[in-house]
Amino acid sequence: MFSNIGMRCRNYLKTAALFSVIWLILALIWAACGLRLPMLIWFVVLGIILSVCAYWLSSKLAIRMVNAIEVSEDEEPVLYGIVREISARIERPMPHLYVAPMDSPNVFAIGRSERHAVICCTRGLLNILNERELRGVVSHELIHIYNHDILNSTIASAIATIMTYVGYVLTYSKKKHTADSEFAVRSESSKSRCPVLKIVGQVLNVIFVPVGALMIKLVVSRSREFDADKSAGMLTGDPAALASALNKISYGAKIHEMSRADGLQAMSSLMIVNPFEDDKSKLLKMFSHQSAVKERVNFLRLMAKSQEDNAEYSGYAEMSYENEAAAKSDEFDKSESVFNIRYGRRFPSGVVAVSGA
Repeated sequence: MFSNIGMRCRNYLKTAALFSVIWLILALIWAACGLRLPMLIWFVVLGIILSVCAYWLSSKLAIRMVNAIEVSEDEEPVLYGIVREISARIERPMPHLYVAPMDSPNVFAIGRSERHAVICCTRGLLNILNERELRGVVSHELIHIYNHDILNSTIASAIATIMTYVGYVLTYSKKKHTADSEFAVRSESSKSRCPVLKIVGQVLNVIFVPVGALMIKLVVSRSREFDADKSAGMLTGDPAALASALNKISYGAKIHEMSRADGLQAMSSLMIVNPFEDDKSKLLKMFSHQSAVKERVNFLRLMAKSQEDNAEYSGYAEMSYENEAAAKSDEFDKSESVFNIRYGRRFPSGVVAVSGA
């Protein structure tokens, strides 16, 4: 059910590749600034700060993006009870629970480790799902946490969010550098670099809004979603409930559309159902790790039917075994009676039958 050591090693390599994206972007900005050696020191410091923030503060960035608040057992007893029960059953630490004040139904898991993991549900999700469906959805997210799928997806989301903000700063920063500014009077080339920085900022905005989500899809393979669905169905024994939940979430996301803020678009692929699925281009859909809801629902329904067929077969086999055992028992009783009459045995009444009497 959970990933092996080889999978974890590949996840660590993906993590290193993600952090290299930060340094690549900073190198691009440094080149746009003229490859000046004094500025290199500042960019190295900035790269270290951004890397640390992407690792340690990634969960907080995502939580702040959706304005979620942490909830206790008294506030959400059903949700809290389900998560605690499943975590205790598989002997893993229980994640923190947050609820986002959104009508659009959805849920996602984030965090750098099992002990720092977070499951965030929207208010819309808790309003439309029954307990069976909520159990299936929560199990799906817990599988992602315990398979260590969320580390890379969380870091990718944080990098996309950070770089989007960097792009906005470069693009929309006010022109405060006037003629008496030290920066402006150093050389005419400094003025010519301002448009270049704005172009870099615009490129970051254009790339890291849609491609930030694509980064998450690339670090979490397409099969991991099916694996999480399958494992959740096995864990709860009720894949049909998860299929029903996915249908409700997909339909509810169309009725109550989520805000298309750039930060939310960048982290949309963290969610169990992408709320912006219809907005994707064909290229992004090709790389999507979140299989179409219809495919996942069909997969879960086939899984549920297979479980029902196995249960019916097991019941039929058990009944056949019992009937066969009963028939053999009757046959044995008759044989024993014949033996008693022929060779003499003590009957329950105390009469002894003697052969030939």
